[in-house]
Amino acid sequence: MEQCFRTVLPICRQARITRVADLTGLDRIGFPVVQAIRPAALSEVTSLGRGLSMTEAAVGAIMESLERFFAESIPAERVFRATADDLGLAEGLFENLLVPGAGTNWRKREIHWITGIDITTGAARPVPLELVHARYTEPPPAGDGLFTRTTTGLACHTLAYGAFLHGLFECIERDAIARAFATHGFFDRMRIAPSGLGDRVEHIRSAAGACGVSFGLWLAPSSTGVPVVWCQSIETGPGEPILALPTEGYAAGPSVAAAAASAMLEALSARAGAISGARDDQTRTHYRRSMDAIVSQARQLIIEGASSMRNVSGEAPMVTDLATLIERVLAAGLGPILAVPVGADDEMGVQCVRVILPGATPFSILR
Repeated sequence: MEQCFRTVLPICRQARITRVADLTGLDRIGFPVVQAIRPAALSEVTSLGRGLSMTEAAVGAIMESLERFFAESIPAERVFRATADDLGLAEGLFENLLVPGAGTNWRKREIHWITGIDITTGAARPVPLELVHARYTEPPPAGDGLFTRTTTGLACHTLAYGAFLHGLFECIERDAIARAFATHGFFDRMRIAPSGLGDRVEHIRSAAGACGVSFGLWLAPSSTGVPVVWCQSIETGPGEPILALPTEGYAAGPSVAAAAASAMLEALSARAGAISGARDDQTRTHYRRSMDAIVSQARQLIIEGASSMRNVSGEAPMVTDLATLIERVLAAGLGPILAVPVGADDEMGVQCVRVILPGATPFSILR
């Protein structure tokens, strides 16, 4: 991890990342949280990284910021204009990802496209640029407005394989969480116990619990069978809370234990980000609305809902190889699996990839 940090640090100047800030001390828990700030960003200015070491958290924050930098800087020569009908695209390929009200005539609109790769066949496939770029300006770029703005599936890594794998897991995660939102009785039926999920989960839970922060974990209904965990955290200790609001984390992983640990760390990093007041994806409405009812409901859900927990440590099978993961995604009807090389710094060895699952349930959240 130290070598990775030394590799990505010189790219910060090129990407116009002006600060890499340690937010750990803003909270009482002590797990490292780092924030990368890119003031000229065309999407989110701040990016959060978390981990069990400061270096791991710093690398995570920088990589997340680089994802958006590369996705904002796609060269014009890689883009072309056409209609879906002109390209002969199969009916229904991208319709699932259209914004509500986009209309049935979108296939006749000339829009921007970029070339991706069908992972199963290796064939080149045109992909709407709006599903790949992160130039989230107002007004939006010409031709945009058909698809939901999201960074789902956008990932950076020192290897293209690593970026693809990270992006694919994120697509699976977002699909499962979107399905969880639409599942009646999800919070009542899918609560899971943290016991038996390994040392990493127990370490996080114990350290946070000693500081008066409790977790709730739920297993999200992924049609792929890949473990996806939804975590909520809230302060339950005595005295005035540092942050009364609950925070959330989501993660997919090769095992329930891995997904749970990642989701818990994300929930804790969201705490630090909210405490800092620098998260530009949290609106004025989020901070102004009355918190009493929200906090009360969250406490009831996380604390009192513990009676419905079930032990799942041995239920969900582990995903041990990429071939199995791809097979599960396709069998679940989320495919085809499309990967778009977004950008790279070959000298420093950083690769950025956007993974798109046209059959996945769209997920977006407004705070």
